[in-house]
Amino acid sequence: MKFVVDAYGADKGEEVVVRGCVDALSKRPDLEIIIVGNSDILSPILANLSYDKERLEIVDAKDTISNNESPTKAIKDKPQSTLAVACDICHVRDDVDGLISAGSTGALLTGAILKIGRLPGVLRPALSPILPSGSSGYVALCDSGANVDCKPEYLAQFAVMAAAFMKAVSGVENPRVALVSVGEEDKKGNELTHAAFELIKQTKLNFVGNMEARYALSGDYDVLVCDGFVGNVLLKTIEGTAMYVMHMLKSGIQESFKAKVGALMMKSVFKSLKERMDYQKVGGACFLGVKKIVVKAHGSSTAEAITSSIIMACKLHDKNFIDTISSDIMEAKK
Repeated sequence: MKFVVDAYGADKGEEVVVRGCVDALSKRPDLEIIIVGNSDILSPILANLSYDKERLEIVDAKDTISNNESPTKAIKDKPQSTLAVACDICHVRDDVDGLISAGSTGALLTGAILKIGRLPGVLRPALSPILPSGSSGYVALCDSGANVDCKPEYLAQFAVMAAAFMKAVSGVENPRVALVSVGEEDKKGNELTHAAFELIKQTKLNFVGNMEARYALSGDYDVLVCDGFVGNVLLKTIEGTAMYVMHMLKSGIQESFKAKVGALMMKSVFKSLKERMDYQKVGGACFLGVKKIVVKAHGSSTAEAITSSIIMACKLHDKNFIDTISSDIMEAKK
């Protein structure tokens, strides 16, 4: 398998991306990587690392796209940017299976749609991150921001695509799919969720009905479906709450000697909690509904997070994910 990786976009610079690629090569002997970026920066970094040079290729691209640029304008006006070149490679080369980038989310999604293209039958591609859920499981949230305005038909397709995603990446055979709403009762919600509820209910998915947002990480669901506006607010609220809780724990521990002793006795519990909330081990968000595997790594990714995102892409390739999602979409349209 072969993936193209955008070297630009990680807050910590190109070195974490390069190291993440090299670590991924060591974990997957069947993996080849094309890194797109400024060769003047990448080559010196690689010179200090040990890796199989037959399995890693550099494609030089010195222009970049920042987060504050218009995604569509940047992709069109900067054809030699790292992200645009990476999307072009992914589109024209049949031997390339997908793309990983920690760069601008908007530019990545725009490039994936305009250059790589949508799968037949897909109305709107959607972005789906995986979040820790319950004591040891995970849940996919779809959509988390790619489509802020949606039709009921879009949400029904998000459910189909995200269910296939969870099967492939987490091994869940019959994912429990829920629709994010303001209450669990069937009639709760707005016009969009009412119509989407009926459409999802008609599919062959394991649809368990509506879900209140406070139960998002309960472990009772495998897929959460919503429009991109609701999904992005839910995702950022979960991230913010986790940061707040960790901050309050640290502050409380520092307040007294007893608290410090208690924290020391619970060190293993805190370590386990921190590891469960660590996005670096999970991988990135997957852009569902395009013709190649596209994974969006977190902007603040470390080398470990880049590696996890690449390994996620490898898992999806192992499961013939693109073929599966394509057939599931066509089956749902019958």
